[in-house]
Formats: sequence, structure tokens, C-alpha cells
Amino acid sequence: MPAAGVESNYLSVRVQVGWGDCDPAGIVFYPRFYAWMDTVSHVLAREMGVARESMLPPSVDLLGFPVVGTQAQYLTPARMDDTLEVRAWVARVGRTSLSLRHEILRIELDGSETPVARGREDRVFISNSPQGLRSRELTPSMREVLARFADPESQVG
Repeated sequence: MPAAGVESNYLSVRVQVGWGDCDPAGIVFYPRFYAWMDTVSHVLAREMGVARESMLPPSVDLLGFPVVGTQAQYLTPARMDDTLEVRAWVARVGRTSLSLRHEILRIELDGSETPVARGREDRVFISNSPQGLRSRELTPSMREVLARFADPESQVG
């Protein structure tokens, strides 16, 4: 289980790369980066007050933040036994959606950090209704939380 945290201006998950994370060449298989970025988004949902139970059926008021777009750029390979930290900032906030910017860093034995990958996720806040899953406006309290993690490299309003 990854270790999750909230730093002063970003969210993070620390992972130890295992055997099952790697391809036959011993390099982290690219979908694992998306899974780790997804884990950070769950940390953000909890910070916004969205309980895990409300994101799973049979919750009457099913809530969620499904991904509608992703992007990743791989800078250097990560390998088994590497310690990685996945950091996320809120890059954009819309009426019903948000975008996260991710940095994945290898934590070296001397404590230095090596950039491994960068990514982006676009997500929409949804809830269940009699008509099915529908987008839902982000609440003022959610917006307050999102502002705490505003990306210093983006214009988040």
C-alpha cells in the first residue's frame, strides 16, 4: 500500500516499486504510473470530504471523479526497488471539472530527487441520479481545498 501524504502545497503518494510493477526488461510498465497518479487523486477526494464509501456502489448518492483525459511523459526509467514519490498540484478548476499536474520523482539513497515522469489528469465530479451518472458542480468547500493545492506553475482561479 502506498504511503499518502499532504504537504503544504501539494498531495503525494510514495511507492516502492515491486516485481509486479515491472515489464520483462525490469523497467516500470507505463500503466503503473497512471495507477499511482490515480491514487493521489483519491487522496485529494478525501481532502475534499468525499468518503471512499460514497464512491462505491451501492451508495445511494454515488459520487466520483472519473478521468476524462490523461497524458504522461517519461523522462528516465524506474526500476524494481526504486522509491518513487508521486506529487500532484491542481492545475485547473472548472465548474464541474479539475485538472491535476503530476511529477513522479525517484528518491535516491542520498535523499536527492531524480525526475522520472510527468503527467496530467482531467477529472469530472459526478453523482448518480435517476437519469444515470451526471456531472455535478464543485462545491464551495471543495473549491477551498482545491485552492490549497493550486499549481504554482498554472493560473488556477
